[in-house]
Amino acid sequence: MTPTNNDILISIVIVNYKVPYCLIEALHSLRLAKYYDRSEVIIIDNASGDNSREIVTSKFNEVQWIQLKTNIGFGKACNIGVEAARGRYLLLLNPDTVISSNTLASAVEFMESHPKAGLMGPKILNPDGTLQLSCRRSIPTPSVAFYYFAGFSYLFPKSRRFGRYHLTYMDEDEAAQVDVISGSFMFMKRELFNEIGGFDKRFFMYGEDIDLCYRISQAGHEVWYYPQIRIVHQKGKSSSKRRIRSRVYFYEAMIIFSRKYRHLPDTFFPWWLMWAGIVFQATLNIGTIIMRSVAALLIDVAAINAAMFVGWAALPQFAPPIPWEGGGGGVSNIAPLLPLAGTQALVSLTFIIMFLYNGIYSARQYTVKNIFFSGVLSSALALSGIHFLTGYNAVGFGIALAFALPATIVWREALPLVVKGLKGRIFTPESALVVGHDDDVVRCIKKIDAHTGPRIAGVVRIGGEGGQGNNGGQIEGYPVLGGIDNLAEALSGVKADVLLIAASKPWYSEIIDILVQYRNSGIDIRWEAME
Repeated sequence: MTPTNNDILISIVIVNYKVPYCLIEALHSLRLAKYYDRSEVIIIDNASGDNSREIVTSKFNEVQWIQLKTNIGFGKACNIGVEAARGRYLLLLNPDTVISSNTLASAVEFMESHPKAGLMGPKILNPDGTLQLSCRRSIPTPSVAFYYFAGFSYLFPKSRRFGRYHLTYMDEDEAAQVDVISGSFMFMKRELFNEIGGFDKRFFMYGEDIDLCYRISQAGHEVWYYPQIRIVHQKGKSSSKRRIRSRVYFYEAMIIFSRKYRHLPDTFFPWWLMWAGIVFQATLNIGTIIMRSVAALLIDVAAINAAMFVGWAALPQFAPPIPWEGGGGGVSNIAPLLPLAGTQALVSLTFIIMFLYNGIYSARQYTVKNIFFSGVLSSALALSGIHFLTGYNAVGFGIALAFALPATIVWREALPLVVKGLKGRIFTPESALVVGHDDDVVRCIKKIDAHTGPRIAGVVRIGGEGGQGNNGGQIEGYPVLGGIDNLAEALSGVKADVLLIAASKPWYSEIIDILVQYRNSGIDIRWEAME
């Protein structure tokens, strides 16, 4: 039932960009929260260009969906969502988060008991239960930013001088008034958001949360970090769709912020030096991303050409004639090889363009079937070009490409297996305990078995009163060690190194409690349902 205008207490504004399944998880957790019946959910889709709307609204028809024709950025999209909001309080929430059942109620109670508070942010956990450092920060003045990017914050996290960027010297479980909270969860009065003019439209992505926090403080209100409320944030799901562009937006936001607030009193570091540092850091970071992206492309070029020569060596009668003038060396002896080199370059370029077009270099789109058909089509196009544009026999190149196509598949499939095999010989296999619902546990186990994952020591079921009816039996051949109430005992009994949480059903509060309880126990926690 949709609440009337007078009943709406909280307006929840979520900006979506190509993450419908993460958004569904977030909405499931919201629907289970107290005060959801007094809330409205407004989703602004930043021109995802997919079927996000159909996927989400088919399960959550109560949400208000605002479809944008172009991607206008996070801040502008939030402003549009707030214009449609009717609640007393405003929650700006990222789509790749899940909340506990008491999150909304606790947020309202905090704001009502802290009249000077203008903005509140919770303790934000990574999927492995560790603290997401960005949930509480200082204003990035030149000195604060310098200590962080120079590595002093990492070397001296408990120092009040060097640890200011992420406030790592503070107790993560203690509520505190801070400069900045994370934009992934911002709770405030809607009236205040409108009073200060919402997000600065100059920030496309990143930095708008820092700017908003600063302006709220300057307006005489307090910004609070409140760890009694805990959420989980699968950071970077939307930005991972465009990694290089998102990095550009990040450093662009740093420059915009530094220009806007260059009047801030600080230490001896001049702003022009900080701008130079930002440009240097951006060049290094984006360059690293590009090199990683290009690595697979370069391996493909090497594999294609090496495999072609292997094919000609194995069947020399099909090899193209290689004119080579003896004596003396020099450029004149290399010139006859240029037509062959050009033809091979044409073949390589055809493969690379086809692979790029079909998403072979994307982990989400890569499949053996996809690369096989891309390779077949590339081979057909390349052979057509060779036949019509060169004097070479297309049959000879066809034989060579019969070796080249499998080479592009083999190195992708074999390399991970070789690495895992070496790791298995060098390191002791991890012991994992799987926690979840039966269907999800089966899915998780099959995934592990298919990819040579950790050794599974047992299963703990989620569901059932007090763990009753969960003891004994097996799932996929692995022993069931009990219900969720027996988790501590099960972990102690099997001495697990990894805790795999495989739960897609709405048990978010219990899962968050597990993450908090075991995050510093030396156990590697992995939330399989959110990967």
